[in-house]
Amino acid sequence: MNPYIALAAFLLSCSQLASQIFMPVLPDITQNLALTEGASQAIIISFFLSLGASQLIAGPLCDKYGSRPIFIGGQVILIVGTLLCAVADSPNTFLIGRILQGIGSAAPVLVSRAILYATFNGSKLNSAMGNLAISASIVAIITPLCAGTLAEHFSWQGMSYALIAYYGFVMIFGLAVFPTEQSSAMSLRPSALVKQYQDIFLSRYFTSMAVLKWAPTFLYLTIQLYFPFLLRNQFSFTTEQIGQAMTVCMGGLLVGSSLAKIMQKQIGHLKVVVYLWPALPLSALTFWFFHDSVYAITLAYGAILFIFGGFFPIYMYYVGHFHKSRSSTANALVGATELLIFSIIAWLANQYVITGPNSISIIIAATSVIVIFAAKNLAKAKNPNHSIQGTSNAIRNTKTQN
Repeated sequence: MNPYIALAAFLLSCSQLASQIFMPVLPDITQNLALTEGASQAIIISFFLSLGASQLIAGPLCDKYGSRPIFIGGQVILIVGTLLCAVADSPNTFLIGRILQGIGSAAPVLVSRAILYATFNGSKLNSAMGNLAISASIVAIITPLCAGTLAEHFSWQGMSYALIAYYGFVMIFGLAVFPTEQSSAMSLRPSALVKQYQDIFLSRYFTSMAVLKWAPTFLYLTIQLYFPFLLRNQFSFTTEQIGQAMTVCMGGLLVGSSLAKIMQKQIGHLKVVVYLWPALPLSALTFWFFHDSVYAITLAYGAILFIFGGFFPIYMYYVGHFHKSRSSTANALVGATELLIFSIIAWLANQYVITGPNSISIIIAATSVIVIFAAKNLAKAKNPNHSIQGTSNAIRNTKTQN
């Protein structure tokens, strides 16, 4: 494998592990730290909130100074946050650790994509993004299984120490193979940053493009907070069994991303979205009619992750063509919006809306309708290299302000 693709895959896996590895052991953490179910979910959401907020800063910093210094700082913060989680003996310590993990995870999320945008073009970029999506899917598949197994044998604290060792390995690997980059003349003044984000957000097709990332992420966050407790309370699953079930669900990511990579070579990117979309209403129907079967609800959740994996390379394609000169900033805006807004909505839904699988079904059905409207709007973009950059370029306008 190309070393830059390997580095991007390792970096993205760092954020994935920080995000996902505590999910299967959430009931254990709740018990060990004497938390309520809602409080434990709130601590998990704190990770996504800090990740979203820090992306708004890390994105422009990557575009300004290059990815290497942001990568180093992010890994250090990530390791410190994970160490705090490992030694936590109180909810407050664990909360601080999760917040630091979220801040540190912003760097690998953005840097992993920036490396590919900087080193590949055209069909090679599409292929690299497809490979990144597949590798991310593999990590997502093995993470719940590893988490459940490690926690069952070494506790969730021991699992955290294993995570620290992995982050250290990725940092050493990154320092060895990181590509040479040049700094940008863009301004980091608050007013200039606001102008950049405004310019991107108000571009004609930004919202429709972002929905391809926002919709599956929202569904993932909402169901991921609910699913472990459903398996524990309704089906009496152990921690290891929860990890195994979630591993099966995560298989949908690999199937979706692999299928999308193949389909991109044969048909247009938007057609991939249309052909994969039926998995959403099928998932909704399964949650509604077959929620008494653990196999059915596992398949239904897997269908959501199938959409997540399939839509991800399509979303990355649009970002690369619409905002390549400031891809980190555009990705940061999408990521920050989905995490700062949708993670809160996901938590609130779990607290006040979701009363069972039927509620999940309704949420999935409503989201599927939004995706259709977004796809219809994107179909109007005949040439993605035009009109999406916005009415002005905040970077060029502020070159001399720094």
